[in-house]
Amino acid sequence: MSHLRPGPLVLDRAPAGGGERAAPSSKTSRGWVPRWAGATTAVITFVAYLPGLGRSLDFDSAETVGLFVKTGPPWAAFQRQAVFNNHPFFSFLEQLVRMTTGTTGAATMRLLPIACGALAVGVLTWFAARRHGLVAGITAGVVLAANPTFAGLSRSVRGYSLLTLCAVVSTVLVADDRPGRSRWHDAAYVVVAGVGLATHLYMAPVLAAHAGVVIARRQLDERWRLRFLGAMAVAAVAYAGMARAMVDATAAHARTFQADMPWRVATMVTGGGWASVALAPLVVAGAIIVLRRPGPRGGAVALAAVLVVLWAGLQSAALSDRFFVWLVPGAAYLVAVAVGRLPVAALAVAGWTALAVALVVPGFTTDPTAYRQAAAVIRAVDAAGARACVVDVGVPPMLGYLDAPRQFTVVTDPGQLDSCDVVVVAAWWQSTKPWFAADNRVIAAAEHRYAHRTVLPATDPTLVFSRDEVLTSVLRNA
Repeated sequence: MSHLRPGPLVLDRAPAGGGERAAPSSKTSRGWVPRWAGATTAVITFVAYLPGLGRSLDFDSAETVGLFVKTGPPWAAFQRQAVFNNHPFFSFLEQLVRMTTGTTGAATMRLLPIACGALAVGVLTWFAARRHGLVAGITAGVVLAANPTFAGLSRSVRGYSLLTLCAVVSTVLVADDRPGRSRWHDAAYVVVAGVGLATHLYMAPVLAAHAGVVIARRQLDERWRLRFLGAMAVAAVAYAGMARAMVDATAAHARTFQADMPWRVATMVTGGGWASVALAPLVVAGAIIVLRRPGPRGGAVALAAVLVVLWAGLQSAALSDRFFVWLVPGAAYLVAVAVGRLPVAALAVAGWTALAVALVVPGFTTDPTAYRQAAAVIRAVDAAGARACVVDVGVPPMLGYLDAPRQFTVVTDPGQLDSCDVVVVAAWWQSTKPWFAADNRVIAAAEHRYAHRTVLPATDPTLVFSRDEVLTSVLRNA
């Protein structure tokens, strides 16, 4: 697990009176400069993430909109779950966006996660600039904003950018904590950490790292115990209505040891490909500097312990490297520490940025899926008086665009095909994984029953079967 060393903003400065002297630095910057740098990088990141705002939704985003945002009052977001795909507090906020704007269009739904991602970049830039100088601060912001995984998740309708924002802000509150802080400081930590945990359960390792820092500083007093309990109470309220569904989903997912998960997380955090090769030495250098201090060492030990349990102990088949996106600002901060000590290292970061951006640009504005096209086909079929059906696995994303059963019928068995004029296979129809076996039986039966087969092109294409030439012409004109 040594390659999982980057954590959430690793702390290199103890609070006054905490028994740990601040790391000496001639690069610290106070006053308006760090604030200006943070605000500027946040605005630039927001604008940079906007191109392709209206492109089609990916599977998880469409499922989020269809199952957790489109219908019901805002508090309904805390009552529904599909495996672990609902990020409750994020879905709640998107419900508010829907009610305010009156739409669940892709462009509108993407604004909130983009804003959260941009704010995370701004806060990190401000914090790193204040600690290590302007160049280091801008470096941290650039490394976070240009990370392909962070940029991609911040531009999807998912809660990962909100999770990352909460991880960054709560860690800054830990870093700036000192005896005598006001109750507002306590309340801010409870709210921010609680919202992060209520958005995604993988905020828990961040809280574990915070606990490790506090324990290493010998500051785990009643005030901090109440903070941690308060954050967990906020999350408990969010998950209370869906706890049973999540427990059942955990039991349903077979234990699978993903031996390559640490490597996948490490490459994700550092950008992937040659970008990882360029950035990893600076992350390691920053870690060596920061981990000389007891507080950060305590946080790193606690974080590593939790990560080992999640990886080798839990062994969930659903575990994904994107769950650890909150590690990216930790890596960015470690790079900033290295640049603060050796400013010429910023040249290496410039090279890394070019490599990372090259990974992002090719698909920046293209449709990741054909769901929007498929929705147009189904509407056209419905308008022609025919009956459209959607194979089971593609139902959740299609709900992001359409309503069932008013606009289409769900098909889970080959025997149901008799009543369908058009059959849409919206997602993963080329997969041979065992949990798609039922869908593949339906698809195989449709191959024999329908005369016409159309593929709607995209990175994740959609397959459409139709009975006759009339419907085929409808498909072409949709």
